[in-house]
Amino acid sequence: MARTERRWVRVGGRELAVTNLEKPMWPADGLTKGDLISHYVSVAPYLLPYLRGRPVVLTRYPHGVGGKWFYQKDAPQGLPDWIPTWADRAEDGRVIRYLRIEEPAALAYVANLGAIELHPWLSSCDSPDHPDWAVIDLDPAEGATFADVLVVARLVRQILGEVQVQGFPKLSGATGVHIFCPAAPGTTYAETAAFCEQVGRILLRAYPEKVTLERAVARRGPKVYVDYLQNRRGQTITSVYGLRPLPGAPVSAPVTWEELEGEPPRITMRTLPARLAAVGDLFAPMLQATQDLQAATERLRRYLTGV
Repeated sequence: MARTERRWVRVGGRELAVTNLEKPMWPADGLTKGDLISHYVSVAPYLLPYLRGRPVVLTRYPHGVGGKWFYQKDAPQGLPDWIPTWADRAEDGRVIRYLRIEEPAALAYVANLGAIELHPWLSSCDSPDHPDWAVIDLDPAEGATFADVLVVARLVRQILGEVQVQGFPKLSGATGVHIFCPAAPGTTYAETAAFCEQVGRILLRAYPEKVTLERAVARRGPKVYVDYLQNRRGQTITSVYGLRPLPGAPVSAPVTWEELEGEPPRITMRTLPARLAAVGDLFAPMLQATQDLQAATERLRRYLTGV
């Protein structure tokens, strides 16, 4: 059995143990667990505003990219007492203790567990039935290309402009685009899902050759799937500034609409620091924005029905 190499470090005033810092996490890219931890600690000022106060699900890769991985909803055994949790009863009756990641040291702790991906809820622990954002998830099915996704994203921009809704796009870090639309306080998941579904139905009418709302993967064809069902209680989407377990260690990072009009930059663990130095946090205005998605949904519905 390999010997565990343990080291104590101080992060944001906390002392915690980290282990096996030289373990390859992206072997082909020469990136280690130490690099993973450093990424999440260094990006904490930008990332934490989108995690604080929310239940977070981890995707853990204890043996690095290419090895066995698993989702973790329940807080792990041995969780330090300074990392809070939030209990929620699942549909099957189980009580799940979700992690809450509130500070840089907590990011270091979960990265040390091999958590590459972080998946926060769209709603907070204080108001779990009321999402802060609606998310239009553009996911290319087999045979569709990233160029197809970009065309659909540009159409989304036009639709949002027609109903005067602000949308904040980010690259998924894989092959898709996520467009976040802030919601007014008290908005329900049913309302955010209805808004995103109406956007999807207009996309389908405008560009049926490359858009699908088909839930069955086998029946989607080479099209871009508009996944409005991500807007449900307990569903998650990979966090902004979160890493992906793919070659090059890509990051799910915000981009401008203007960048989506061309070929947007591919942002990785190695290039993110320069990107943030150049443009800052493009999602920051979203934290203060609220808008009436119900009224926008009704305008979209009237357009579809011709009433």
